[in-house]
Amino acid sequence: MVEEKKDETKKEELEKEGPEKEEQKLVLSTTKSIHEPIEVEIDGKTYQNNPFSRATFDEVKKHEEAALKGDTEGLYKQVQALYPVPMAVLNKIDIRDINSIIQHTMTQIFKTAPTPEKEKAGKNAPKPGSKESASSPASSQAS
Repeated sequence: MVEEKKDETKKEELEKEGPEKEEQKLVLSTTKSIHEPIEVEIDGKTYQNNPFSRATFDEVKKHEEAALKGDTEGLYKQVQALYPVPMAVLNKIDIRDINSIIQHTMTQIFKTAPTPEKEKAGKNAPKPGSKESASSPASSQAS
């Protein structure tokens, strides 16, 4: 009888743990990201990012190397790798705006939550314009 009660108690504990363990599992798909899409609006039309897969980033990197060597076509092709924007549309956009699309996208992709160390530093840091910030070593060196 004691043995049966132990088994029953153990079964109840496992049932209680079951849903909690299920919630802790990260479920992913190769066809849809768990993240919200990044959007770019051009002339009133919104474009959502292509899947940010390894193949996409290999394509971006390939064109990045050309862009860094001064090939402006590389910038346009990077945007095309990231978004389904027709080249005819991209060709009408200022090259600086093309670069802004790339920068905006990378910023959105690599956003990270602050770590506890960064949070503590931020809370303890002087507020801009305060007397503390005016007397900091960085501001006194700038004088």
